[in-house]
Amino acid sequence: MTKNITIITILLIIVAVGIVYLTPKKEVLAPTVEGPKPIELCFAKIGTPNERGFYDKYTLRMLLSGEGGVNATGELKFLPAEKDSKVGKFEGTVSAVDKKMMARTADLWWNSLAEGMREKEELKIIFGEGVANIGLGLMDYRKEDNTVVYKNPNEINYSLTLNDVACSDITERENVESYLRANIGTLSPVKAVLGGNWNVLTYTVDLGKNTGTVTYEDGHIQEKKNFSYTINEKSEVQSMTLI
Repeated sequence: MTKNITIITILLIIVAVGIVYLTPKKEVLAPTVEGPKPIELCFAKIGTPNERGFYDKYTLRMLLSGEGGVNATGELKFLPAEKDSKVGKFEGTVSAVDKKMMARTADLWWNSLAEGMREKEELKIIFGEGVANIGLGLMDYRKEDNTVVYKNPNEINYSLTLNDVACSDITERENVESYLRANIGTLSPVKAVLGGNWNVLTYTVDLGKNTGTVTYEDGHIQEKKNFSYTINEKSEVQSMTLI
């Protein structure tokens, strides 16, 4: 009897061991470690319309990533009144906070487009305390790597100051302009004459009231109308009416 019990016990042990080894093992996943989330900063300088309704627009979007926000990508747009524009995306690195200035310096390469010409040029921006100062100065073409760099790095002018704004404000302003330019032909309550097509000359927008003014022409006559619009949660224009 004791012998039979021993044999049964051994068989049970063998079966148990077999079940352990034959049972599919669940894969143990290592915990995902997320890095710091990118920080988006936006700055702008919007001028006052002149007698013809034109005004300066300077906007800067900057995305800081990496530990301590040491990497930067973004876009800078120079849209001066009645002068050539200069726009483009950039990338580069960002310094630690300067304790005296309480600001950081972004050392960037700007892929700018101006007057139909695209160049890779050096760009420095000092930002902090709610403002961003764009580094301007004489530039030199560098043959060895086909880039444009500051001619005198010690004489960079940082007098162009942009103030921090909500990134959604820049997005809404750009979306309103794009919508106007794409749809002015059907939005206008006045028909173009002599086979012309309406083209937007300039516009202003009140982001708080979702209203604005647009001036447009067809090559023969010019119109100036007020408008109102609605947007969605992504700052995309849903509807617009010219009055």
